[in-house]
Amino acid sequence: MVYFISNRCSQTLGGVQTIIRLIEEALPDQKFIEMPLVYNKKDIKLDKLPNAEVYSLALNKSEKIKQYINIFEQKDELNKVAIQPDSKIVVFGVQKLALLSKKDLARNEVIIFQSNRPDITFGALDGEKVPFLLEEKIKYIDKFLFYTEEDKREILKILNNSGVEYKFKSYIVPNPSKTPRNQICKYTNNVMYMGRFDILQKNIKEYVKLADRIYPKYKVNAYGDGISKILLELSKVNVGGYISDISEVADQNSILLLLSNYEGFGNVIVEAYSVGMPVIVYDSYPAAKSIVTPNAGKLIPYGDLEGVIQAIEEILKDEETFKKYSDGAFEESKKYVREDIVRRYIDVIMDEL
Repeated sequence: MVYFISNRCSQTLGGVQTIIRLIEEALPDQKFIEMPLVYNKKDIKLDKLPNAEVYSLALNKSEKIKQYINIFEQKDELNKVAIQPDSKIVVFGVQKLALLSKKDLARNEVIIFQSNRPDITFGALDGEKVPFLLEEKIKYIDKFLFYTEEDKREILKILNNSGVEYKFKSYIVPNPSKTPRNQICKYTNNVMYMGRFDILQKNIKEYVKLADRIYPKYKVNAYGDGISKILLELSKVNVGGYISDISEVADQNSILLLLSNYEGFGNVIVEAYSVGMPVIVYDSYPAAKSIVTPNAGKLIPYGDLEGVIQAIEEILKDEETFKKYSDGAFEESKKYVREDIVRRYIDVIMDEL
């Protein structure tokens, strides 16, 4: 049996949920049990797959205690919610190990998939150390899948700073692009942001400041929704509404901007590559150093808005220069083809220790 421990189940939409769903679809004969922290039926947007069951960990304390008692008494009605010994437990984010007993960790293969930037993947308040509650559980990790070598170095630094025991096997696998490869991006005077409209992570105010500086020579289009939408609507940013895939607007925009305060991987970057769209990204998280290559875009020091403007002017200097970056982005997209990445995920899960 393969168990997935994540924030939400694969019947919702999002980065981790997409990964879970892709793995389940690729192994139709394998049985999966998803154990999300949140299982709100109002949020379900996809049909349940026949080879996957869902059991939410979001129960109150008394119900959990009762279930554990019944599990140890081997009552049949709880077999579907107990973690069967000798199974594989795929955990998205180390912090979720706090929800699993040492007994479950010891008698199963534990596989960590990185799901955010290094400190957040531990749920650390102090970004340099493992939280106290997790210190004794790190030794049970059998495999650890990192986004990039930079992320691996940062995560190992946190583990070493904490003095914890670890002996896992390491793997490097980036996130896949959900966008099919098709170089449809065009040379225009438009740049774009696609994602959630929030200040804390996505740094929405930065796009407002940028639009004030570069309008009307260049136009900033923002696609998405969120609590900070009103800030964009009151600025020189053009709010284009929600889109499900960057290919819907690739012929209307020439550069993707990702000026976040932090990211885990930044899936939208590889989606931009799939349509041949160059990127300009703040270096606010480790994975960006591997994903953003000089032939496909510009990696800018965090907060350097003048550097962003110079990068826009360089990439859009003329059609020939833009074409060079567009070709570079499209070439980079070969690294993130969905089917190839899913095969690598499966190889990690099924790899013999």
